[in-house]
Amino acid sequence: MFAKPQLLFQESAYPRPRALKGVYRRMKKFAFTLQTVLEYKLTVEKTQKAALAAAEALLRELYAEDKILDETFLRNSDARERELREKTADAQSLAAYDTFFRRLSEEKKALAVRIEQAEMAKLRCQEALILTMKELKAYNKLRDKQYQEYLKDVAAEEEKELGDIISFSVATGK
Repeated sequence: MFAKPQLLFQESAYPRPRALKGVYRRMKKFAFTLQTVLEYKLTVEKTQKAALAAAEALLRELYAEDKILDETFLRNSDARERELREKTADAQSLAAYDTFFRRLSEEKKALAVRIEQAEMAKLRCQEALILTMKELKAYNKLRDKQYQEYLKDVAAEEEKELGDIISFSVATGK
């Protein structure tokens, strides 16, 4: 079906020396010793980013609600002043405006407390995320350092094996 590819170098031309048959080993793979911790921290980082995004979304909603309360206050304040200028306001409507503005003021104070709590929650999320990111940076630096050591070990091992092959070739005269 398919033609057998022709080898550029025949295996028989370069036989493996019998004395070195057991010497050839596979190089070990790089394995970061703290890989599971690194993966856990990456998961924690994703969770914290999601929590921060949720806190920011809540804060945006609260600020939007605060803006609506401000606009409502301005509209009703303008309406009350217009009634006072036109002298169409009676005692009952003034009392209703007074009650409405008091309730609006209480809502605004409660909203200010909720906004402050949301800002504190956002700040805590940011601090936790920053701490996790610093830890991740440290783990990545450690991983890079371990990888560089691994590369040095591999190079030294290859150099040793080449030296063994060369010394065997010289000793046997091949």
